[in-house]
Amino acid sequence: MESLEIKANAKINLALAVKHKRDDGYHEIELIYQEIDFHDTLYILKNDNIKFSTDSPVLQKESSNLCIIAAKLLAHEFNIPGLDIRLEKKLPIGAGLGGGSSDAAAVLRGGLELYGIEYSKDILQNMAENIGADVPFFLMGRTAYGSGKGEILKSIKMILDYHIVLVLPEINISTKWAYKNLNLTLTRKNEDYKFRGFGFQNLDLKDFRSEFYNDFEDLVFRHYPQLSSVKSELYDQGAVYAGLSGSGAALYGLYSSQSTAEATVESLGSRYRCQISKPVIGA
Repeated sequence: MESLEIKANAKINLALAVKHKRDDGYHEIELIYQEIDFHDTLYILKNDNIKFSTDSPVLQKESSNLCIIAAKLLAHEFNIPGLDIRLEKKLPIGAGLGGGSSDAAAVLRGGLELYGIEYSKDILQNMAENIGADVPFFLMGRTAYGSGKGEILKSIKMILDYHIVLVLPEINISTKWAYKNLNLTLTRKNEDYKFRGFGFQNLDLKDFRSEFYNDFEDLVFRHYPQLSSVKSELYDQGAVYAGLSGSGAALYGLYSSQSTAEATVESLGSRYRCQISKPVIGA
């Protein structure tokens, strides 16, 4: 095999709680990841060195993005010559959809497959953690509970019979900025791990609103009140549950009816980039 085409799916966070700052400088968090079928596309070829190109002007200017970091880790760990990576970018940058992390995970998977490398899950997990806290999730995918920095994962079952409307404002919110400015005194108690007990598994969609929250919403909505207005509009348009993904700026509404989701896109589409998606369902 000389080349691969790989879809790098996005994620939304159905819930996200920030607990406290750790001694290593990261924050202890718990969250519920959901993989969705909105994606970037990567074309990966065997090569004598590491080469990267993309249709994203922002990423093309970067000397070392997560795809390049992932390729360098593969070359170092498994002594492979290199990879030629072409990225078609559809997921917006700084939107809280995990696009960069998903792209990096795709490079890891693709490189290993191209060169027919046998590997242990522990080695791959360690490589993913070294790239970014969300990268391990994209190796697992589907629906997962995350803790630690987000890298400690447990697959969970959720009822996934809903349609997703993504609203993608042209705002780039830095995750680093969000954590730096988050007032932890306003978040839940450090010992209050609401999602850890898995009592939310197999929740009906109508119960999401009473069970889930995102600790970044207060901060982000104060600085970007238009995003708060979008969330309200999603509810006004019939969303059963709506929220900010990660630290934003993407918002999503979950709809039980495809026709209602489509009507929402028609209503908001003149002002914002919108995308209809579905949760990725695993075995």
